[in-house]
Formats: sequence, C-alpha cells, structure tokens
Amino acid sequence: MTTIDIINKLAEEHSLTTGRAEMIISIIVERITERLKTEGKVIINGFGEFKVIRNSLSSMIMNDQLLSKNRVTFRPSGEFLSAINVQ
Repeated sequence: MTTIDIINKLAEEHSLTTGRAEMIISIIVERITERLKTEGKVIINGFGEFKVIRNSLSSMIMNDQLLSKNRVTFRPSGEFLSAINVQ
C-alpha cells in the first residue's frame, strides 16, 4: 500500500476530498517526525511504538569528525499484531 492508496481510502471512507485527506496524512507524518526529533519516541495506542536509535554501525569519519546516523525502529503493539494475524 502506498501513501496515495492510504489517502484515497481515507477520502473514500470518510467522504473527504483527496486534498483534505492528503493534508491529514501529511499532518500526522509531520507530528510523528517532530516528536521523534524532540522526544526520540512516539507511541500510538493500538498500533505501536516508533523509536529513534543512534546507529553506531553506520558511523563515518569525515573531516576528522565522527558522524553517526539515526534510524527509526517500529515495534507493533500486541493489539495490532492480533488484528493482522486473524485468519
């Protein structure tokens, strides 16, 4: 599923214009990104946890400075896993 698929589904299911649905998705992603930058962790109840991890394995030395990159991990909640594992 792509972002446009999510936007179209949101618009269809909630009688929104695709522009409005796109704005909603954009705001959600912005807020998650902002919180990850400031707090390092975002928990969405019933969905899971996003967490920023400093990745020392991808550290590089450039101009005598150690640069390390952050990465984001996601751990789904038990509720979310149960929902997707229904047979």
